[in-house]
Amino acid sequence: MKICIWCKKDEVETTFNRVAHTIPQSLGGKNICVNVCDICNSYFGSPQNKKPSIEVIIKEAFLLSKLRLLGPENVGKNKIISKYSSEYFKLDLVKFQFDIKMKWKFHAHFLETLGRQFKRGIYKMYLEELERQFGGTLDPKYDFIREFSRYDIGDYPVFYFKREIIPIINEHLENPQIHFKKVHNTYVHDSQFFEFDLFGHVLGIATSRNYEITIDSYLKKTIEAKREFYTEFKEIVKFNDFDITLSVFDKK
Repeated sequence: MKICIWCKKDEVETTFNRVAHTIPQSLGGKNICVNVCDICNSYFGSPQNKKPSIEVIIKEAFLLSKLRLLGPENVGKNKIISKYSSEYFKLDLVKFQFDIKMKWKFHAHFLETLGRQFKRGIYKMYLEELERQFGGTLDPKYDFIREFSRYDIGDYPVFYFKREIIPIINEHLENPQIHFKKVHNTYVHDSQFFEFDLFGHVLGIATSRNYEITIDSYLKKTIEAKREFYTEFKEIVKFNDFDITLSVFDKK
């Protein structure tokens, strides 16, 4: 029997008819988490309390990065990306710069709101990919992710590590997924934190409600490990703390 990893309801209590992509299909995501009910799936794709939907913010953040990796020549009719449109941003595809559309520019705390939705989306993708690949995410130790991503309760960190050089691996663009193996010697994983690569970005998240116990040692280890190959470290608060246009390419 299916049990939703978000609301913990089973097939008697809710339905599981819709396909739940762990990473948005609009980004090329092909993988499905079968244990996401229709109501929770719809929640992530819908605006809530006048906030942009989590799925839209994830799409808008990473689609620009994917576009940068592919190049503008791959955008258009019968191309890898058929078109680019944004509810919130104006994009210059020549200079690869973006700006907030005027209708949103003067909304109070707009970038902070988008930043929080982005963080909730990162944890959402992590839990669904973990369930898809290994199962076991109904364990109460993941309740903090349910509270944050699904019910907007609490706040948990997403750390962003800006690379000096970005390796381009086409299969990661064609079928994006979270890789749980340690794929690079600069990625630091421990019992409280996990780092992964997605569309050229390296992100670190907490994997425990009690992450604050080891956060200082984790940050010290990970910053030291990345010292030679990364140019910047941030904890994401505002949406523009995340380098969605992969500006490292501007140096070339």
